[in-house]
This record gives sequence, C-alpha cells and structure tokens, in this order.
Amino acid sequence: MSVWSEEPLVNRVYEKLKELSKGGSEVVREVELVSALSKDGISVSLPDLIKVLMKLEMLGLIRVASSTKDERLIRLLR
Repeated sequence: MSVWSEEPLVNRVYEKLKELSKGGSEVVREVELVSALSKDGISVSLPDLIKVLMKLEMLGLIRVASSTKDERLIRLLR
C-alpha cells in the first residue's frame, strides 16, 4: 500500500467538475460537487475545497460566483 495519493486533490476536483458540468455547458453548485466527490470516496473538508477552488480559479480553469450567502456556483472555463 502506498503512502502517496494516486492523484492530487486539485486534479480530482477538476475532473469531477468537467464531468458534472458536461464539458463546461452547465454551472455546478458547490453542494453538488461535494456530494459527487463523497460518492467517489473522496472526503474533503470545506476549507480544503475552497483552497482547491481558489487554485483552479487562479489558473484560469474555473470561475466561482456566489449565488447566495452560503452557496457557490462554479463554471468551467476550459
């Protein structure tokens, strides 16, 4: 058994976003993303998810907007 993760969390989140947004044609809610990740056996805390989303946004891969105070909408750019 390996000590290292097979794939970095950033890559896993980005791949899941591509899947959920159907290649960038749909907006993904943060709740949907967390649910889909947990179904795949990936548990991520909210602070860690926010860090990953910020990293992806700085790379120009996604855009994150707030729908309400507690809800984030994620749009795939590339």
